[in-house]
Amino acid sequence: MMDTLDRELIIELQKDGRRSFVELADILHISEATARNRVKRLLNKGIVKVTVVPDMHMLGYQFVSILGIQIRLTYLRSIVGQLIQHANVCYLANVTGRFDLIGIIVTRTAREFADFVENVVSVIPGVDRTETFVSLNVFKGETIGMDTLGLFQDESVSSS
Repeated sequence: MMDTLDRELIIELQKDGRRSFVELADILHISEATARNRVKRLLNKGIVKVTVVPDMHMLGYQFVSILGIQIRLTYLRSIVGQLIQHANVCYLANVTGRFDLIGIIVTRTAREFADFVENVVSVIPGVDRTETFVSLNVFKGETIGMDTLGLFQDESVSSS
């Protein structure tokens, strides 16, 4: 169970995940040992993760889009299995409403995205229709929840 101190530690680590235990202790008026033990407990329980969030624009990935995909639901697992193999698919969820799947696709250019939709998504059996929403500006939540690791594991990966 989390208490107020755990929440305060999480808030401070979200502000700067590189803060030392000494800094955390000073800010929260606790001992360094308490800060260290509490953070380790939060990590061990999986309540928090330590991660690096790359600036995708600085790394050349200038085109972020949300892709709505209508499918034949009998193909759901097959389609998902194929899409998640592509590094450019940074988020994929089965949703309700007009679309069956919503994905966040990150590419270097609009052309690379168009090639991805044409040569990858549209040729998957069971995909009926797609609709693209191009991200113009992000005002909140820029990279939270996006799996961009694949974009850095193999630099030859693009919209293949």
